[in-house]
Amino acid sequence: MSWESHFLHALESRDVREMLNVLEGLSTNHANTPAQVVKVKALKMIRTHYEDASNDTYKMACALVDSASTVGEELGAILLAEHYHVNPQDANHRLYQLADSSNWEVREWAASACSIVLNHHFETYYATMLECIRSSSPNIRRAVAVAVKYTAKSRDETKADQLIDLVEPLLYDTDSYVKKNVGAFAIGDGLLRYFPAHVIRRMRTWIHIDNEQVRWNIAKIFTSAEGLKYVDPLQEEVIAILLSDKRPSVVRAVKSLRTAAMKRGIDYFNG
Repeated sequence: MSWESHFLHALESRDVREMLNVLEGLSTNHANTPAQVVKVKALKMIRTHYEDASNDTYKMACALVDSASTVGEELGAILLAEHYHVNPQDANHRLYQLADSSNWEVREWAASACSIVLNHHFETYYATMLECIRSSSPNIRRAVAVAVKYTAKSRDETKADQLIDLVEPLLYDTDSYVKKNVGAFAIGDGLLRYFPAHVIRRMRTWIHIDNEQVRWNIAKIFTSAEGLKYVDPLQEEVIAILLSDKRPSVVRAVKSLRTAAMKRGIDYFNG
């Protein structure tokens, strides 16, 4: 009998522990959870089983989250997000806890779940994201950056400036886990890719903020594949200021920008 048949039988019996036993038996050595394709298939089976029964799906999501199983928490996070409307307050609490998990893979799934909620409940969930930016946990602040990047994929221009507003305070964040997910990742590979005019307009303001961490992030934006496209157009307005900033972290970031540009055969720098 295939794992799908075993999983479906357990699902129909609402035997959460057996569902997870099936999935955990397929764990890889890399992440100690099943391969992505298996988890996606399991989610599809759960969705199909419950169809439009949001309350029942939400209950299953909670059971998975409460299972103390990594794969259970991952699947539960996505199902919580997809049925967020059933109990927003409870979902907020659970997603917050998942985003602050000690397990890196659960944090990734939780950040993706946050982007699902932000996409579909933008007006109400935006306030929650604003609160998360002020969290003392770098895991939570980092989740905001990741959620912003994924939400930007919607290409919804009406959300552009508010998404940039969400990530803007993170430009000042000095925690290493947050830092590496802001400039090149959330902005360069995310917001700039989908809302270039909005981001460039904001960058022209950011560059005049005399803060080392902000300048570091701006330089990192240009190290992304998307950011490199704008080195030449912003040579005089932004790049020149970065080149003149002699603070150590900015100098190192500009050096990495030069390296990224040269690898792609780009030589825009005059300084």
